[in-house]
Amino acid sequence: MKKRLRLKIPVVTILYGLLFGLWISSIAGCMSIPDQAIIIFGSQDQILGQKARACTSTGAIRAQTNAGFGIDPERFSVLSWNSHKGSQPGWADDLAIRGQAADFVLLQEAALDAELKALLKMFASEWLLAVAFQLGENDIGILSAGRVPAHFSCAFREPEPLIKIPKVVLASTYPFNGTDRELLIINVHLVNFTLGSEAVHKQAEALKAIVDRHSGPVIIAGDFNTWSEDRQSLIGEKMSEIGLAAVEFNPDNRVEFFNNVVDGLYFRGLQVEKAVSHIVETSDHNPLEVHFSLPTQGKAR
Repeated sequence: MKKRLRLKIPVVTILYGLLFGLWISSIAGCMSIPDQAIIIFGSQDQILGQKARACTSTGAIRAQTNAGFGIDPERFSVLSWNSHKGSQPGWADDLAIRGQAADFVLLQEAALDAELKALLKMFASEWLLAVAFQLGENDIGILSAGRVPAHFSCAFREPEPLIKIPKVVLASTYPFNGTDRELLIINVHLVNFTLGSEAVHKQAEALKAIVDRHSGPVIIAGDFNTWSEDRQSLIGEKMSEIGLAAVEFNPDNRVEFFNNVVDGLYFRGLQVEKAVSHIVETSDHNPLEVHFSLPTQGKAR
């Protein structure tokens, strides 16, 4: 059964924003926000460093010929999940079950603590975390982990208008084995606590700017916070504008807020082989699992 929340949107948005703001105030001494887009990078359970790399709207994202290690073009899979900061008992078990079989794991609200690092040792030859904020000793943000190292990565942020904590988007490219084609994966967590759509529109335009720089296959996945019809329409129209189609899930167990699904995955230049959303009790979102193949040029959707 799908998780649903039915309340009047503007009232609840304000209420959630106020409650979240009160929570932020209560932990203000433990929280800090970087003054620029920061990406922490690592391998398995080890942090290797960090870099400040904001996405810009100029210059093409160039592919690199890769005759050896890369994504298997005949089959690869992506798992996308808002893990709710790993705050619920049993979440690590759910991630371990799904993540071990995935080529790419995309987490929103990822808390880079010892438990998550231990999980990354199982399935990530390389991972990237775009930091939204630090809470105590842990960095919180969105994480893209893969069995293939990224050739390029960048992040951009948009502050929540009501609570000022940024939502982060992380873009990274990965080579396909035996070809000069590369896959652009954009892991998204769009702004939530707003009454209008200006901040959402700004993030959507930033997504378009990144995709316009890439000529190959694209996946955009994550928590779009599309809890209203206006938000659904805005994101759907922007994805269509840049040539991306929405994945259709079967079974479709994606969570609904105000009768609208908030998580999704859009793609171009790929063939969907299988798409399911799994029911879990360890987050307020259900994970999405999609299997792809890379068609010969000219035959992709």
